[in-house]
Amino acid sequence: MIVCRKLASGGARPYSRVLCRSRTTPSSSTPVLQPVSTARCVRQTMVVSPLSSIPSRAEYSTTVWNPKIHSFGSGGDEKSLSQEEMQKLIDAEEQRMIDEENEKKYPDWKPGQRKRPLLKTYSEEEFERALMPEKFVDNPIWTLRDKRCGALAIKIGMMPVWDDWGVRHACTVLWMDRNIVLGHKTVEKHGYSAIQIAAGERKAKNVSKPILGQYKAAEELIESPPYLVREFRITDEANLLPLHTQLHARHFVPGQNIDVTGTSKGKGFQGGMKRHGFAGMPASHGTSLSHRALGSTGNCQDPGKVFKGKKMAGRMGVDRVTMQNLRILKIDRGRDLIYVSGAVPGNKGGFVEIRDAVKKPLWRTDKVLGALERPPLPTFEYDSEIDGTGTAFEEFMPLGEDDPLDPDYMDTTIAIKVQA
Repeated sequence: MIVCRKLASGGARPYSRVLCRSRTTPSSSTPVLQPVSTARCVRQTMVVSPLSSIPSRAEYSTTVWNPKIHSFGSGGDEKSLSQEEMQKLIDAEEQRMIDEENEKKYPDWKPGQRKRPLLKTYSEEEFERALMPEKFVDNPIWTLRDKRCGALAIKIGMMPVWDDWGVRHACTVLWMDRNIVLGHKTVEKHGYSAIQIAAGERKAKNVSKPILGQYKAAEELIESPPYLVREFRITDEANLLPLHTQLHARHFVPGQNIDVTGTSKGKGFQGGMKRHGFAGMPASHGTSLSHRALGSTGNCQDPGKVFKGKKMAGRMGVDRVTMQNLRILKIDRGRDLIYVSGAVPGNKGGFVEIRDAVKKPLWRTDKVLGALERPPLPTFEYDSEIDGTGTAFEEFMPLGEDDPLDPDYMDTTIAIKVQA
């Protein structure tokens, strides 16, 4: 037996119309709609109210809307289904289709987690997490979507750093100058979760009274107001830091990757070659006084204009730039210094924002000190006799067991790369 249903919307309903022409019978002046021949028949779909009156001229005829459910295929001794029984069959089938679509979705999935069932792995812990998740309620996997509080630092400059193997690293030194938790943002009150961090210091006479009023709760900020205040989004309000807590450099872990955001250096008004990397005009063969020219900026009469966003000469720099996946070589806990491998945007003395890397944080690897599975939450358990005391106490990132300067090791590495 096949069960089907005619669907129609309420109110103004779609009707299938057949083009007709009217004629008048001798006994009555009421026009009668007569269909045109089959060859000249035109079917159209329109949205017309069913209460509209029948026209007297050649227009369209209406079809009565009937939402009845029909069954086909019943015959012999088989009893026909009632309207209620057929409706139940249809509702059950629709619910089954919805359940099948919901099974294909993963509402609680986060980047870094597994979607399909675990069949083979080299770690026994992964099977335990899949089969006995109740054991790891207080120890969930730290995914790429999870975020904790970041920090503010001042760019000191660049210097070389040699590791124990003798490899030279070009590092940028960042100084975390008095990072204090100033406030909280919660989902219930503000619609999102975040932590306000105040860093630096400026003269109280240069700060207006309305701004000073925001620092009344913290006594140390009234006498020396912070230079900068920034918000850092977090994913779990359980990781909110207590108010007026001070963060030190050990908030981050040696060996992990971080994302550093700052304002790039201002270059002033520059040409297209320096600003956008254009090749310029030919250096010889008749070129005169236009070697570093921009070149063509558009067509002629069509479109007769220069499109918005065209790369041309203009002011360069002073943009918000983020350098991703910069590795921390070492941390000086006593002086709150972070040695980062690579360049950081901005001038010396400028503030930068430091966050855990969103692409390659290197957790759960031997490249991070202690091979941690997640960053310290909500922050590191500081030692009052070490952190922020002003006395040097350095922790270096983990180094491999193979000497990177060994000729045999270098030849093996090059051979592996060639084979790949």
